[in-house]
Amino acid sequence: MNSRLDHRDGSVVLLDYQADAVVLRIADLYRPMESDVADTGAFVVCDANFGNRLSSEVLGFDATQRKVLHRSYSANVYNLAISKCGRYAVVQTANAPGDDGNILELFDLQAGTKLFSESPSTGWADDYAFTVGEDGALKKLSVIHKDTGRFNYSPSGEFLDQGTYRKARLSKGSAESRIYGARDALKAEPANVTVVAEVLTSLDAALKELDRSRVDYVSMGLRTKGEALELLGRLPEAVSAYEEALQANPKVGVATRVAKLKKRLAAG
Repeated sequence: MNSRLDHRDGSVVLLDYQADAVVLRIADLYRPMESDVADTGAFVVCDANFGNRLSSEVLGFDATQRKVLHRSYSANVYNLAISKCGRYAVVQTANAPGDDGNILELFDLQAGTKLFSESPSTGWADDYAFTVGEDGALKKLSVIHKDTGRFNYSPSGEFLDQGTYRKARLSKGSAESRIYGARDALKAEPANVTVVAEVLTSLDAALKELDRSRVDYVSMGLRTKGEALELLGRLPEAVSAYEEALQANPKVGVATRVAKLKKRLAAG
């Protein structure tokens, strides 16, 4: 006997509002969750499977209603989009164990090929834009983050705006997101004095704005500030920042570091 988990009774309907007509209906789906339609009438849809396991499918159809994409994921799909011309589609998955977790994939629906599959440098985007040449070839994929801006990938998956993205994360968005941006920038370029100085400026501003009850973020920001100061050789200031971090959260993980720095300073 079939259970509810076996039923494919979901469907997606494409409407022409001006004509007040149903253009097509795609049935035999489990749980259609999200879709996007091109100016040509081509579209993509995410179908989330039932059950406890992480599982979803992305289907793509061209303007003639021919299926041109069927990709199964062992992860939930975070979002997706199709280009206005209907040729390109992008899919971002959510976190999940295995190879399908947190990946950004770009497809050429016309050629039936995957252009790239990468763990995105920019995290999960809010929206996407496609820059397409007159010959139909894709020039770049833009990921749009409402708090930080628009950043670009090449058709082969190369991230083109690393420096711009780093600076945006340090200067835009919430205090919490800027603290994360500062921490990541410091990890990526600890030997770059210019980057370390930018991190300090960003952290000082973020910590002033931050609600002090957000102890996890306060301690993270102060620890990162201490690390930046230490990299610049400003050891007494680094100790002060570390000690503030410990006051906010004794488990922040710098107690041993503080003791070593104090011994070093005492020894001259």
